[in-house]
Amino acid sequence: MESAGTSYPRDKFSSGYKTAFSLYQEDIQNGTILSYNEKLDEILKNVMVTKSVVELTGHSGSGKTQLCFQLCISVQLPKFIGGVGGQSLYISTNFNFSVERLGEMARNFAHLYDNIKGDNSFQFNEKIILRNIHFVKIDSAIELIGCLAQLGNFLSHKNIKLVVIDSISNPLRKLEATNRLNIISKIFMELKSLADKHDFAIVITNDMTTRVNGDIALTVPSFGDSFYHLVNSRIILSKSHTYFHAHLIKSSLMGPKEVYFQL
Repeated sequence: MESAGTSYPRDKFSSGYKTAFSLYQEDIQNGTILSYNEKLDEILKNVMVTKSVVELTGHSGSGKTQLCFQLCISVQLPKFIGGVGGQSLYISTNFNFSVERLGEMARNFAHLYDNIKGDNSFQFNEKIILRNIHFVKIDSAIELIGCLAQLGNFLSHKNIKLVVIDSISNPLRKLEATNRLNIISKIFMELKSLADKHDFAIVITNDMTTRVNGDIALTVPSFGDSFYHLVNSRIILSKSHTYFHAHLIKSSLMGPKEVYFQL
């Protein structure tokens, strides 16, 4: 009950009201960022959507960076052939970013669309692909926070549909444990706020670590529950011989799923 002299905004509910179905339709219309790897996309088609945070975790050599490269390329496919027609921002905190490897993947992917005639304005080649992947090098958690604080202005002038942080664990492990949780929360709050406003998907890579539980040593994603509860989806990647393995263990859109694939 309102007291005398108290005023409340009466249109807040009506202006912010949506049904679950309308939210679902927005996700469908915005599209899904696929890898165009048939087996892997059995997982990605249900999790790699805008305004979501997808965590790729696994040991070195498990395919995390290669998958990030592929998504930065495939996010550029136009809507008339099933893509989302966007650019990407790659925030690198390690030494895994390779322009040579990215260029090779771009050439191979572009060749698949040499004969597309659906739109006379459609051009897709290595140079165009690389121009649409923006790159920032970050060395610390403080630099990452500073980058995110300035990102809004950049995003307002670019058609960014994917932001990659590879890896998020590298700057965070340099922090003191007592301050780490606050920094993690600050980074994720800023990322999600930007994603909601500018409508892009977020992919972060995370390393594996060893956790000792009594006499048992377990290999788990770094930073434990502080990450698990903040991401929308978690995919654990691994490699055995010539095959990669993706295990979706958390998603707000589907149940656990495992696939084997090749990159």
